[in-house]
Amino acid sequence: MTISIAEAKRLLGRAFGYSQAHNLNPRFFLGLSLVGAVIHLLYYLPWLKGSGAELGFLVALRALAMVGPLYILLRGKGIAPAFNLSLLVSWSVGTAWHVCYFVYL
Repeated sequence: MTISIAEAKRLLGRAFGYSQAHNLNPRFFLGLSLVGAVIHLLYYLPWLKGSGAELGFLVALRALAMVGPLYILLRGKGIAPAFNLSLLVSWSVGTAWHVCYFVYL
């Protein structure tokens, strides 16, 4: 299953248009994702293991996970309540997983 470049551009345009229709900047979410990936990668660096930085990375990731829903709540038009509910549930499950991973593994 492959898609053409034209179809990929059309789908990307629709995704950007959808977010802009709700007064949201898609670049904000791309940047947020990039920052989260960098923090997640730093967590696994061997010279930071055992230094106590792991808890700081965990807290930073969980705090960063709430920036997206907060941005949607403050800037979003019409989409905020349903989308924030789904993000709150995923944030809660993600936090539970990270805490269990950090404490028990």
